[in-house]
Amino acid sequence: MKNLDQYIDVIVAGLPIEEQEDIREEITQHLNDHMNELMIKGYTEQESLKIAIKAFGNGKKMNWEMKKAVYSFYKITRFLWNTVFVTFVFCLLSYFIMDHYNPGADNTAPLSSVIGAFFIILFIAGMAELVYEAIQLSQVKMKYIMNPWIFFFTPSIFIGGIMFLAYFQQPEHYQNGMWVDLLVVPIGAFFYVIARQIYNQLFNRSI
Repeated sequence: MKNLDQYIDVIVAGLPIEEQEDIREEITQHLNDHMNELMIKGYTEQESLKIAIKAFGNGKKMNWEMKKAVYSFYKITRFLWNTVFVTFVFCLLSYFIMDHYNPGADNTAPLSSVIGAFFIILFIAGMAELVYEAIQLSQVKMKYIMNPWIFFFTPSIFIGGIMFLAYFQQPEHYQNGMWVDLLVVPIGAFFYVIARQIYNQLFNRSI
């Protein structure tokens, strides 16, 4: 059936050739079994197909999940990309802020500071990703919390708000752009999620 083949084509698109046939065969068998059960109950073939496809799930979403499962390097490379991206953003922000308050000075961050920032981001983001994965693997239904913007960014706003209270208590300590340090958590979380989405788009298009 043309509609069935088109639906399965969407699911297996971009997967390794050697994986496609096995997955196609398994899905076809599953859907045909479901359709046969429905037709026994009196549904037409076309009605059975629509119901079976709807019950099986969104083809594009399943394709995306299968790609992530088949390409085991996906999460690791995405995590490293996110960390490098956020480190790069912080280096740029640091340079432009310092250049604004100290024009003419050498405002380039030393390599040791860049490496230190990278490993700090690596550790904090790694802990957050581990918690995120643990919740995903659990049986707890937390659909909205598992949205990356809610999971990563929302808590960072709360943390940043608490840290920024120090500015009102001791403003003299945060002159010449130093107040930005108090917002490092929400800024980092914001660009971390942006990096995550960029990687998802690039990965989805490249395979």
